[in-house]
Amino acid sequence: MILAPTTIAGPGSQVGEFGGAAMSADGSGGVVYIAQTGGIQHVFAAQYVDKQWRAPVRVDWQSPYPASAPRIAAADGGWLVVVWVAQIATIGGVVQSALYSSTLGPGASSFGEPFVIDPDVGEGPGVDPSLALASSGQGLVAYRAVTDNFSTSKVTTMIPQLRPGDVLADIRVARYAGQRWRSPFRVNRDPRLSMRPPSEVNGPQVGLGRGNEAVVAWQEPEPNGTARIWARRVFASGMGLAMQVSPTSYDGQPVTVEASEFALSVSQLGEAKVVSLLPGVAGTPLGGTRMFVSTLPVSTADNASQFTPPALIGSPSAPPLSGASVPSVTVDDRGAFRIAFTAAGAAQTLSGGERGPPSPELALGPTAGSDAPTVTTLNPAGGGVTGWPAIDAQGLDGVGVREDFPSGGAQAAFLSGVSDGAISQMAAGGSESGETIVGFREGSPGAYEIVAVPVTAPPPEFSLQTPIGWVTPARSRLSWSEAEDATGGVTYALVLDGRVVERGIDSLSTVPPRRLLGSGVRHVQILATDASGQQTLTGESELSVDGSPPLARVRRLRGGAVLVTVHDAQSGAVAKATSISFGDGARLRGRLTARHNYARPGRYVIVVQMRDKVGNRSTAHIRVEVG
Repeated sequence: MILAPTTIAGPGSQVGEFGGAAMSADGSGGVVYIAQTGGIQHVFAAQYVDKQWRAPVRVDWQSPYPASAPRIAAADGGWLVVVWVAQIATIGGVVQSALYSSTLGPGASSFGEPFVIDPDVGEGPGVDPSLALASSGQGLVAYRAVTDNFSTSKVTTMIPQLRPGDVLADIRVARYAGQRWRSPFRVNRDPRLSMRPPSEVNGPQVGLGRGNEAVVAWQEPEPNGTARIWARRVFASGMGLAMQVSPTSYDGQPVTVEASEFALSVSQLGEAKVVSLLPGVAGTPLGGTRMFVSTLPVSTADNASQFTPPALIGSPSAPPLSGASVPSVTVDDRGAFRIAFTAAGAAQTLSGGERGPPSPELALGPTAGSDAPTVTTLNPAGGGVTGWPAIDAQGLDGVGVREDFPSGGAQAAFLSGVSDGAISQMAAGGSESGETIVGFREGSPGAYEIVAVPVTAPPPEFSLQTPIGWVTPARSRLSWSEAEDATGGVTYALVLDGRVVERGIDSLSTVPPRRLLGSGVRHVQILATDASGQQTLTGESELSVDGSPPLARVRRLRGGAVLVTVHDAQSGAVAKATSISFGDGARLRGRLTARHNYARPGRYVIVVQMRDKVGNRSTAHIRVEVG
């Protein structure tokens, strides 16, 4: 379900930067943004718990200084971690900024005291942090610390400025251990090479898997001055080698075009995918704007030490991408991935698997609007969510959201806040359960609005177990795995031969009522329904029920003889448990068919004691008359 958009803040002149959205595996999460209080920009976060938005609270409540660059991450139980940049000191008349963090613990209504992650990240602009948090509460932040902007910096350096606007900067990473931040360390290759001017699209990015498998990616020039995308693994005790990700050659010719924008995603198992966007420049072998994707396998794989060669997204013979936006990418533990971007006025997704090339798909829904970044998340059960700036049929700005279901179906919606205006910032937080929060800033300067849209996923596929072979109704217990749904409130229903016959089951097993079963092979399913009314149905399983004992039949033959047969249409009668008394003193055991000749004419009562293979017993008294 694509739920109705909620205006978290605004519209109004007090609303500033939108910092992002996050969601954990249990469906809790939040959004973060900047808003003015007393004329000063401060950090605010709104928590999403139990499918409801709580009132925004101020995060940097102890700080008197303006804040910027907020980012948010979520862990189970309503846990939120927020980082931001704010002044910490003034040295020699120059403002020195720090990277701060604060945590909202499970059950808490306010954020704790700020923690200084890094006391010196330069004068403030260009930090562009990227925050990742695992469900366990372990986390990482990657950010850029400008050490010399070749302008206002007081530090004198002999390092040359490779290009106008370049800065000297460290790409730093700090690890969050659940309570405190550890000392940051630098990950870029050569701090003596000036980097491109900081922007929102060339800041570092970090991804973190379930087992603290982390990868950080960033933009950094080679010694010849051409900016490339690099990445390396980050371990609990250090970091791996720096690996070049974006292409240096294409079709046998060198690529001198800089990788201007990129996107990183890390699966829960630690597989990483990086998408690089290279703008079109006349006279280059690319022939125009192109995108490339490269994969770093999980750390346990044989080829885990390096990225795969950059693969062109799309056909080499296809025309270059026109007006391509900043891409987004997501990858899951199955090796499935989805890449989203807008180009030529349309939102596009490309999906693929571990061994297959990306297959292009045109995202159904509203026409693409501004060039704000697209967002995409994956549902581990299949499908996912894609969001992009859009324009409706009346020319109004908003966000297009498409949800693809594991079954192959899809739905799309056009969403907006209470005010009309362009979408200038956008982010999405997806969970391991397939739930997503899409957040965005809409409007014009002085009238911004922060809007959030939860997108729920149906309960994931789950398995049903039935008894093996024939069973009695009393032993026909069905059991199933839990449909761990982030929406919560999952109840189950029993579907028998295509009809719902029992609802409101809140356990993971049931014994169907005897009156509904009878005897024979029944087709059973379990239907899971979450609190939002979304449903997932298991596949059909056979339940073989034997609720009836064997039957005995007597047929008279010529010459005063009878033939007794014992039969069970379901599980089968047991010969060893069969006893036949013919009423004239003769008895027979261990036979399912028996012929008997009476010595004298008369009336007799044949008594047959029987049992089938599941334990149903019966005794039949059959009167016969022989002449």
